[in-house]
Amino acid sequence: MKPKIGGSLQVSLTSYKRELKSEIHDFKTAGYDFAELALGLSIKTGKTFEDRLKTLRNLIPILSAHLPSIDHKKEEIEKCKNFIDILSDQGIHLFVMHLFSPNLQTKDNFDLKIKTIKYLADFANSKDSNIVLENTEEDVITLKRVFDVIPKIYFCLDIGHANIFVKENRSIKLINAFGKLLKHIHIHDNVGGDSEDSDIHLPIGEGNINFNPIFEKLKENNYSGNITLELYKADLESTKLSIKRLRELF
Repeated sequence: MKPKIGGSLQVSLTSYKRELKSEIHDFKTAGYDFAELALGLSIKTGKTFEDRLKTLRNLIPILSAHLPSIDHKKEEIEKCKNFIDILSDQGIHLFVMHLFSPNLQTKDNFDLKIKTIKYLADFANSKDSNIVLENTEEDVITLKRVFDVIPKIYFCLDIGHANIFVKENRSIKLINAFGKLLKHIHIHDNVGGDSEDSDIHLPIGEGNINFNPIFEKLKENNYSGNITLELYKADLESTKLSIKRLRELF
């Protein structure tokens, strides 16, 4: 079975129902099979949030959610836990998170980050949900340290992120190292680079990533999870073309 292709959905969950329907119409017109909900720390949870989430789920399947990038402050961690609690109760059981933090370098705060991920992973498991850790700037060695001490989490391969801070895309190295843990994929294009500003989330084919060998490796590993297309400011036609190219790759 070929993977389903979803898109990152950043609609406001405090929008009126008619606004949600309008945004979802454009989303479905592009050809997405599902949505991955992009969650931010500024989103207020509560009855309005839960009601809008139910409305959204009636408009399009939501198969995963992306937790906010955090600096591991107590209130941020509890906000992520609250998201997991609410969404799990509504049938959303896959939660993507980063090891990367906006203001905390991993090498100096590794133990703190491990404590947070383990705490959230334990809570997610108690709700029959899973945390999938997404690669950003990390190499195989750093990620292996995480998976070695937290066996209850899975891996999310971000093919675009694997193309920055390196001379050669490291997706295949990551698949070789964590293929058995691979449960989800994020995909977007870029032209490489050595800074966070290089993470430009282009439509497929507009950067320099050679996706063919990466997808051959995924097929060789019998990858059966889903794929989320993460594009910044792409128009409808570029999005449709990206989805078409993805379906052809698999």
